[in-house]
Amino acid sequence: MRGEHARLSMQTKDEPKRGRSPGYSTEIAETICDRLVNRESLRAICADPAMPARATVFRWLARNDEFRRRYALARACLAEDLMDEILEIVDDSSRDYVEKTGSIKARKWTLARLAPKKYRYR
Repeated sequence: MRGEHARLSMQTKDEPKRGRSPGYSTEIAETICDRLVNRESLRAICADPAMPARATVFRWLARNDEFRRRYALARACLAEDLMDEILEIVDDSSRDYVEKTGSIKARKWTLARLAPKKYRYR
């Protein structure tokens, strides 16, 4: 009985959540990358019942070269967008110095995490 319960538990552990696709989908992969570029977090994307779980996305990244390339490109585009936003904030002299400083620091920190080889935060 105990072995049977363990076997059944293992079988259901990796099953997809209700409403989620069990296999890789190019269309869903493109949607994930588009949403990342539009500044949606992977956590928020995967909370959408129409999207795969984060563990599934991580498996796709590990196993699928094309998705890994697209995902890296989406993250790089996000980094470039954040850099553009930082420059706009810096160039906007209408806002208070204290507000700008905190906002810029947060964006610079995020940018350094997204593209550490290209942008450093000190």
